[in-house]
Amino acid sequence: WLKHPQAEPFAVFLPPPAAPSARSMARLIAAVAATAASMVSATDGDTWMYTLSGACDAQGDLNGMPFVKQSSTLSGAPYYKALRAEKYLYHEPDCQDGAPRWVLDAKMPDVNKTRDLDGDGSCDYIGQLNSEDTSHPPATGEWTMLCDGVYEKQYLILLEGTSTTTTTAKASTTTTTSRKVGVVTAAGEFDDGYSTQTTNNTKNTKASLLLGGACAYKRTLNGLIFDVVSTAADGSPIYKARGMDEYIYHDSDCDGVGAVTAARWLFDNSKPSSTATNDLDGDGKCTYHARFDSAPVGHSRPPASGEWSMYCGEASGWMSVG
Repeated sequence: WLKHPQAEPFAVFLPPPAAPSARSMARLIAAVAATAASMVSATDGDTWMYTLSGACDAQGDLNGMPFVKQSSTLSGAPYYKALRAEKYLYHEPDCQDGAPRWVLDAKMPDVNKTRDLDGDGSCDYIGQLNSEDTSHPPATGEWTMLCDGVYEKQYLILLEGTSTTTTTAKASTTTTTSRKVGVVTAAGEFDDGYSTQTTNNTKNTKASLLLGGACAYKRTLNGLIFDVVSTAADGSPIYKARGMDEYIYHDSDCDGVGAVTAARWLFDNSKPSSTATNDLDGDGKCTYHARFDSAPVGHSRPPASGEWSMYCGEASGWMSVG
């Protein structure tokens, strides 16, 4: 379920994408150039692009679709438009029922309105997730999505497009290759945004983890790569997924003073504390994606394989995966 590389600690587990053809690169440059005029600068502190995954088959064209920031609505929330499609991602303060939410919509929001931003007098969308947070859409969460005329629960991931980082480490050397999203320069040339930095690093010796085997409900989590970012109070490593707020960590008692007392490895979208001795996410509950009782394996690192218990939606509940 979680794979530890043997010969190459911190090896890159996913093969690099094939080099784009001249034609596909030309299309990319054209798309970026066409969008640049209406795009808000990434220096304003907001994520300027999200890529969506996890949509149902009926909305499958949304998977892998980039949503680029256009501007902000009257509430100050950023709103995004899909590249080459009339699909929008924005925060709706009140469509009709008083509940604020992030929505995926086929209609462009009116940035000068305080409510019912698409002006249709209803709360009908491609997808929606109730949230009072106007600063950004949730990186992960259970959305209500219109699928073949029926609303279904879908676990969606919105991957930030600010930058991507690949780290490889061997012995005491760390090489970090970063890529900010490519842009078209004023001279009309394409800048791929790559930069590379090599430093000595003898502390980072924990292997990265590649996740696989999640149930169909959370299949979009498969393929995430987790790196060690800190250490918990009990000395166990805390892992974070590259590019998003998903964590793997050890918790001696996930609900603190509650009924659960088993020590567990947890897969969670809440950031754990590096100083707390129990209930590391501080919610007073045992709520997370998945768990693995750690008694057989200890807390030095999560198991490389085994049956985890994962929450797989209302229909299936908790399932054994691995």
